[in-house]
Amino acid sequence: MKLLPALLLGSILFSALGVRSQEMFTSGARIQSLAGASVGLSDIWSVYGNQAGLAQISRTEIGGAFQNRFLISELSARSLVFSIPVQSSVFAVTISQFGKNNFRQEKYGLAYARQIFPKLNFGVQFNYYRIYLPENNQSAGSSGIELGVQYLLSHQLILGIHVLNPYQTGIATISGTYQFPRRLNFGANFHLSNVFSLSSELEHDLSSHLTVKTGMEYTILEKLFLRAGFSGKPYQLSAGLGFQVKKIIVNLAGSYNQYLGNSPSVSFQYQF
Repeated sequence: MKLLPALLLGSILFSALGVRSQEMFTSGARIQSLAGASVGLSDIWSVYGNQAGLAQISRTEIGGAFQNRFLISELSARSLVFSIPVQSSVFAVTISQFGKNNFRQEKYGLAYARQIFPKLNFGVQFNYYRIYLPENNQSAGSSGIELGVQYLLSHQLILGIHVLNPYQTGIATISGTYQFPRRLNFGANFHLSNVFSLSSELEHDLSSHLTVKTGMEYTILEKLFLRAGFSGKPYQLSAGLGFQVKKIIVNLAGSYNQYLGNSPSVSFQYQF
């Protein structure tokens, strides 16, 4: 491993020891292009934004995503998700990986969502985290949970709340305790017209840090979409596009961090 990527990765992984961790795993490129504003969205990638959004899925789907974070291969992230509706419920399985070689994190999730009232959706996901420790060439694991709700205030406005790891979960290492993210997101998705929507949310890491995220999506043609987003602090700009060919949906995105640079990502999903 080259010195610069190793130092950067080590800093990201262990600077939060005993304090807090960052979310390493990537969601679909649609969410990335909207600056992560996702609590009001509803598609297969809701497993990374708000599991309640899975309740609107009516078809079996499979999807995959890849992100080259800051254009450093050692910081790349990969995700795979599979969802299936069963009567009035939707189940989903996710597999995520961040990093390579000695520095690597993995996340395995099992999600469940359903509509509990005509305008209220609920979702829950149980996660198992695993981190590979370079100190002794072994791995260690820990469990976590995610909860989410969406309220359909009208056909144009969806409110969402998502909680990641409401209780602290972590893994003890020789260097200290690696704590996985604890996070609360609250926001909404506004359908201002048939071709334009706006997503916005507040993110709090349940300790001190507050982030504002906003994303816009514009439908150029029936199956062609343009997107852009903004978040801070740290300030980050994002943009992307998506298109559908028969049963395959492809999304492309790029984000720019004011300190670390560019992070391109791509994702696909197939609807059976």
